[in-house]
Amino acid sequence: MAASLLRASSLATALLIATAAGARAQGADAGISGAALLAVQPIDDGYVGSPYLSEGIGGSAPGFGAGFNVILPAGFVIAAEYTTAFYEQEQNGRLVLGGFPLESVPATTRLRDSLLHVMAGYATHGATRTVFLGGVSIKLDRATIDDVEAEEYETDPASPLAFTGGIDVLRRLADRADLLITGRYTFNPRDTRLQYLGIGPHIIRAGAGVRIRIN
Repeated sequence: MAASLLRASSLATALLIATAAGARAQGADAGISGAALLAVQPIDDGYVGSPYLSEGIGGSAPGFGAGFNVILPAGFVIAAEYTTAFYEQEQNGRLVLGGFPLESVPATTRLRDSLLHVMAGYATHGATRTVFLGGVSIKLDRATIDDVEAEEYETDPASPLAFTGGIDVLRRLADRADLLITGRYTFNPRDTRLQYLGIGPHIIRAGAGVRIRIN
């Protein structure tokens, strides 16, 4: 999985460098952005119930996003983003630490759900622009139980990729600054170990920030 992550990250970096290098020559709009996010993640309650799992992980949590994108004159967009949100939940049950007598021992499960998104799409024109995006996301983190990483099962390896789509609205504030309203949906398939902790595959992140043009 580590090798797959390295290859995917290297490919994304090379693609963005090449795009940025050609942006000025093509009269493109290249910018960086930052946004405060609210993350909403429904709990997977398939294993919730005594004696297996007391409660799952999910709900709403604060998050943060940062990105780089290039909008070409014809409206084509290529973008890379990093988004993250943090969840913490006290859990007990056989699926957390193991069977008797550990099933009644509480443990603190922490989930920092960080993703690197590589997307493409289309932007409308005008003082207010709507940007439609879709692509793949690279998973960067796993849950920990009492600060020990929840390792995936060898018989059920997880894919390093998830799938993301979303919309941005850009409203001109100044010559190089736009108000950014952003929304993303990610389908993030979880391996069996994370499903046992009640971590669901659906991630919704929305928020507001600023985009700064850099060329």
